[in-house]
Amino acid sequence: MRVIDPQDPPDTAPVFPVELPGGTVYRSDDLDVYRAGVNSVFYPARLDLVRPHTHLTHARLSAVRLSHLTLGIVHFGAEVLIDPGDVGGYHINIPLSGAVDSRCGAQQTIATPGHAAVFTPNEHTILPSWSADATQICIKIDRGTLETELTHILGRPLDRRVKFDIGLDLTTPPGRRWWSTLQILVDTINDPGPIPRRVLAAQVDLLERALITGLLLNHSHSLTEALHADDTPENPRALQKVVELIESTPGAQHTITDLARVSGVGARQLQKLFRDRYDMSPSVYVRSVRLERVRSDLLTATDDTATVSDIAYRWGFNHLGRFARFYQQKFGEPPSHTLRR
Repeated sequence: MRVIDPQDPPDTAPVFPVELPGGTVYRSDDLDVYRAGVNSVFYPARLDLVRPHTHLTHARLSAVRLSHLTLGIVHFGAEVLIDPGDVGGYHINIPLSGAVDSRCGAQQTIATPGHAAVFTPNEHTILPSWSADATQICIKIDRGTLETELTHILGRPLDRRVKFDIGLDLTTPPGRRWWSTLQILVDTINDPGPIPRRVLAAQVDLLERALITGLLLNHSHSLTEALHADDTPENPRALQKVVELIESTPGAQHTITDLARVSGVGARQLQKLFRDRYDMSPSVYVRSVRLERVRSDLLTATDDTATVSDIAYRWGFNHLGRFARFYQQKFGEPPSHTLRR
């Protein structure tokens, strides 16, 4: 498969890229049929023709679901409007040709070859005009994976979602590095060579996470400043004692007084240390660690009798309604969906 350089002029881009192997292919100029195919791969969305008395022309979708990403190459052959609303996760559109008016919340950009669009959860996403000649690489990113990768980079749990700038310039050095990683991933999927299946799966998984990490490090978002901040606490030993206790026994019902006693500083000073270092209170830190442990157990559950409530109680959540709300906010899906997956 040839993926074009983002600086190539649009007329050099292949109109219909080669299909992604092992995935799903839809070819239909029937709007209802094609809409159903696109929605099943990505998100339920309103999808309509912008101009009356027009129709899809050689519409085509080739998509493959990986461990952390869904990759799709999408062409309509007519100007369309797409309105998925809140996509619930993170998403990137990269035009290979044409132009796409792209909006997310209050942000707007025109995506063109060399200029991608990045969408954020909990914001209204809408594409008022996907041009008739536009073909895009569409990347659906697992929200939990992205936020877990950022947690590892920051060295602390997240207490809020990441909000990206919508415009991603692929012609800058950081943008080109990210684009190169995508090219390697697509080439690996398309032509794996004689690599054993289990080795290929490990390689693809690594490239997926490298692509997500590269996006976090090379594109501006709401926590970019935190990535580059000098966040050494004034009393690192006191903080370390508390963090070690929380990480080792996140399900225990520690009060702020208990944590302060372990740290050797007062409760107010401990609160300040957590705010300065992690931008959250000790209680929010505890909750974030618990949610991560719950998600891990839900994803790895092999016992058919495992239940969300049992796992939640195991990690210290005593109110299932509040737990479910916090889980949905953090991972973008109900805990029951994670368990079924």
